[in-house]
Amino acid sequence: MAQTSHSQTLDCGPSLQDRAQLTRAILAFFAFAFAWSWGLGFATAQARAYSEALGTVLLIAAGLGPSIAGFAVVALFSTGAGWRAWLVRCLKWRIGWRWYALAFLAPPAVMLCALALHAALGGTIPALPAAGQLPLVVANFGLVLLTGGPLGEEFGWRGYAMPALTARLHWRAASLIVGAVWGLWHLPLFFMAGTPQSQMPITLFMINIVASSVVFGWLSEHTQRSVLPVMVMHTSLNAWAGMLIFPLAATGATYAFVTTLLVVIALVLLIRGGPRLQRSDSFMTIIPTGLLTV
Repeated sequence: MAQTSHSQTLDCGPSLQDRAQLTRAILAFFAFAFAWSWGLGFATAQARAYSEALGTVLLIAAGLGPSIAGFAVVALFSTGAGWRAWLVRCLKWRIGWRWYALAFLAPPAVMLCALALHAALGGTIPALPAAGQLPLVVANFGLVLLTGGPLGEEFGWRGYAMPALTARLHWRAASLIVGAVWGLWHLPLFFMAGTPQSQMPITLFMINIVASSVVFGWLSEHTQRSVLPVMVMHTSLNAWAGMLIFPLAATGATYAFVTTLLVVIALVLLIRGGPRLQRSDSFMTIIPTGLLTV
C-alpha cells in the first residue's frame, strides 16, 4: 500500500497529513534541536567561569536537545494517539536478541581491529585505565547511556528525523543527511575545553559521524525503527571509545583507523544494505575485522 502521510511512515496514527506540513515539522525539529543545544552550550561556557558543577549540568542538559525536539515536534504535529503510537514504536523491544548483540559488539570489534592495525604498523598500546576494573566498566556504560549522548539524542536523530526523512527519501540519503546535521550539531564541543571533540580534527570527526550515521540508520531500518538497538550501539560506541581509543597517547592514529573502518562499513551498507533482510540473515554477521556482511 502506498504511503500517503507522514503519520503512516512514523507509525503515529493520524498526524502529519501532507508534504508541506511534513517539511515544516522536519525544519522545526532541526531548529529546536540546535536552538536548545547550542543555546545551552553557550550558557555552559559562561557558567564554567563561576561554577564547574553548574557548567557540567548545563552541558548534560544541552545534550538532550535532539530527543526533546523529537518529543516536542511529534506532540505539536500529531494527535495524542499519534504521539503515543510514535513512542510505542520507538520503545519496541521485541526485535530479536541478535540485533542487540550486534549493536553492542560491533563498536568494540571495529576498535579492536583499529588497535591491531595500529600495533601491526609499529604503534604501542599502553595499559588501559579500565583494565581489571569491571565495576567501573559496567558503571561507565550506564553513565554514558544517561549522560553521554544516547538517551539525549536518539529519540531525535533515529526516532524522529530518520523516519521523517524516509517519508520523502531513501534511507541511504536520509542517513547521510542526518549524519551531516548530527556532525554540525556537535560543532560547539570543538571549542570547549575538556570535551573529546576538542582533541579531534573536525574533518575527521565529520567523516566518522556521517559513516556512523549510515550504520545507525541501517540498524534502525532493519529493527522496525525502534530506538532501543540504536541506543545500545550508541552507548557501546561512546563507552568503548572512552576505554579503548581516547586514553591512548596515539589517539590520532587509532581514531583515524577507526574512522577508515567505519567508512568501509558504511560504503558496504550503502551499496549492499537493502531495505529489509530476511530474519535468518539478521546476524550474518560481524566478522573479526569488524566489517558487516549483508
